[in-house]
Amino acid sequence: MTAVGFAQQTDGQSVTELDEVVVTVGRQTQMQSEASAPVSVVDREEITRRQARSIDDLLRDAPGVTISGGPRRDALMPTIRGLSDGRVVVRLDGARQNLQIRHRGQTFLDPTLLQRVEVLRGPASTLFGSGAIGGVVDFRTLDAQQFLAPGEVLGGRLLAGYQSNADEGVGGLTLAGQRGDLGLLGALTRSQSDNFVDGDGVEEPFSASDTLSGLLKASWRPAGPHRLSASYLDYADDSPSRTTADRPRGDAVRRLTRQRTAALNYGFQPVEGNLWDLEATLYRTELSLDERQLEVPGRSQAELATSGLDVFNISRLSLLGIEHQLTYGIELYRDDQTGLEDGQPDPGFASSRQETLGAFLQDRIVLGTRTALTLGLRHDRISQRAERAGEAESRFREWSPQATLSYRLFDGLRAFASYAEAFRAPNLRELFVAGEHFPGNTYLPNPDLQPERAHNKELGLSYLRSGLWGDGDRLRGQLSLFRNDIEDFIEQIVRGDSGDPPNTTRFENVEDARLRGVELSLDYEHPAYRLGLSGSLLRGDDEGDDTPLEGIPADRVTLSGAWKLPGRAMEAGARISFVARQDRLPPTTDPDAAGPAPGHVVTDVFINAALSSALDMQLRMDNVLDRSYRRATNLVNSPGRNLRVQLAYRF
Repeated sequence: MTAVGFAQQTDGQSVTELDEVVVTVGRQTQMQSEASAPVSVVDREEITRRQARSIDDLLRDAPGVTISGGPRRDALMPTIRGLSDGRVVVRLDGARQNLQIRHRGQTFLDPTLLQRVEVLRGPASTLFGSGAIGGVVDFRTLDAQQFLAPGEVLGGRLLAGYQSNADEGVGGLTLAGQRGDLGLLGALTRSQSDNFVDGDGVEEPFSASDTLSGLLKASWRPAGPHRLSASYLDYADDSPSRTTADRPRGDAVRRLTRQRTAALNYGFQPVEGNLWDLEATLYRTELSLDERQLEVPGRSQAELATSGLDVFNISRLSLLGIEHQLTYGIELYRDDQTGLEDGQPDPGFASSRQETLGAFLQDRIVLGTRTALTLGLRHDRISQRAERAGEAESRFREWSPQATLSYRLFDGLRAFASYAEAFRAPNLRELFVAGEHFPGNTYLPNPDLQPERAHNKELGLSYLRSGLWGDGDRLRGQLSLFRNDIEDFIEQIVRGDSGDPPNTTRFENVEDARLRGVELSLDYEHPAYRLGLSGSLLRGDDEGDDTPLEGIPADRVTLSGAWKLPGRAMEAGARISFVARQDRLPPTTDPDAAGPAPGHVVTDVFINAALSSALDMQLRMDNVLDRSYRRATNLVNSPGRNLRVQLAYRF
C-alpha cells in the first residue's frame, strides 16, 4: 500500500516527492520505517486515485486487513488478522466508534471527506484499551491547511463521479479558507446508487444506497506552541436493506442510518524543551439506526452515544545517559445505548450503559545507536449495567502489558520482536440481550461473561532505502510473523430442542482460540513508475475441539503497478489480486452459511491524469474480466465489472 505522492504539478512542471511517511496511530509521531509495529497508511492522494466510496476501497490492499460483512455498504466492518465485530478499535478524528450490532457495520463515513487513514495491525490495548485485540483503524478528516496550497487564502474543489455497475452518481463541493493562523473548511457530498450486479449478471437486492455527508472543521495554528481544531462530521444513509444486512436473506426494511461525530482537539508542543508534547481530544459520537418494515408493520430503533476524553503527553528525557521517550495519559469514555421496538423498550438492544477509565504509560528506551526497548502498561476499569429492574452490574479491571525490542541490523533494515497482551470487554448487547431471536428461539442475557484476553507474539522486519538503483527511487517493505492466543473467546451459541436450556441463544465464553500468520508488503517508487506487492496468510483454530475458526479470510497476494506516461501529467496502471480457496471452515447449522469460498483472480486497471492545472480525472475499471466471486468473510457475491470515472476541479 503506497502512501506517498507520486507526482504533483508546480508551475506546469511535474516534480516527484518521495518524503518519508509519517505515522501517528501509535500516539507517537514517527517515521513509518522506525515504527516497531506493522502500520499501513493511505493518504489523500491515494484516496483520490482509488475513487474510494467505502472503507473497502480504502483498506483492501493492506496486508492482514479485509472488509467483512459486505458488500452492502451498511454492513461493512474492518477485519484485522481475522478479528472484527468489536475486536478492532475504530477512531474518527480521535473519537471512538463503538457500535456493535450483529449483521451491521461499525462506522459510517464518506471517504471523500478524509485526509488519511492509518491501520495498526496487532493487539494494541496498551495504548487503546478494550477492543484492540486485532488492531486499530484511525480515520482523519480534511483540514484547511492541508487542503490549501502554501500561500493560498481561499480555495475549493468541485467533485463529480460515476460508477456504471450500480448506476451511482457522486457529487461534492469543498470550500476552505486560511487567514493567518485560522483555517475553516466545509465539505458536502451526495451519492445515489441502484442495486449492483455480480459477475454472473445477477442483481443483488437491497444493495442500493442514498447518502449525504457533511464536514465542518475549524483550526487555529499560531506560531507558538498551541494548536486547536474543532470538527463536526455528519453522515446519513436512507436506503432499503435487510434486517440482516450482511446476509442473502432477512426481512426487508427501510433503514435510516445517521452518524454524527463532533471532536475538539488541543495540542501543546513548545519549540524548546522536551517535557511537553500534549494532545487532548474531547468528543461525542451519536449513531442511530431507524428501521421500518416494508412487508409487515413494524419499526425498530437503536441508538448509541459515545462521549469521551482522551489526553496524553510525550516527554523526552535523558537519565544516566540513556534516552527515554515517555508516552502517558488517560482515556475516559461512556457508551449509552437505547433500543425501541414499535415504541416499546427492545430487549434485543437493551437500554444500558458502559463507563470506561483507562490510564497508560509507555517508555521507549534508546540503547545505543541500533537498539530500542519499548515497555508499556495500561490499566482499565469498566462498569456496565442495564436499566431494566433487577439486572446485575458487571465490572472489570484489566491490565495490558507490552514489550518490544527493535534492532537496526544495517542501514535501512530494522528487526523487532514483541509481546503484547490485549483484551475486549463483552459489549452491552452480549451481556444484556433478551427477547426473541427468531420464532421459537429466545435470547438469554449473560451478565457473567468475562473479557476476551489475547497474548500476541510477533517478529518483524522493516526496510527503507532510497537511491537504491537510481536517483529519486525508494524501496520500502514490511514483514511480520505472529501468533495470537485468545482466552475466553465470546461466541453466540444457538441451542435447539435438545439444548440446555432448549431453544435459546446466549453469548458465552467458549474454548480458547489461536491465530497465526504472516504478512508482507513491498513498495518500490521511482520518478517514472511505482510497483507494489502485498500478501497475507492466516490460520485460526478453536483450541478446544481443534476446528477452524469462523470468519478467517483466504490467503491473498496483490500486485500493483503504475507508469507515468512520458511528457504527460498522466499515469496508467493495474492491480491484480490473487485469492486462494478458503475451505477451512467450522461445522455449522447456520442455514445461510455459504460454504467454502472458491479461489479467484480479480484485475483492475486505471488511468489518472491532470487535464489542466485545475482539472484532474481518474478513470478505472474494476473486475475487468467480470469475474463472479465471493470473499470468504462474506455471504454475498461481490460486484462484477464496474467502470468508474471521477473529475475534480480546483478553484
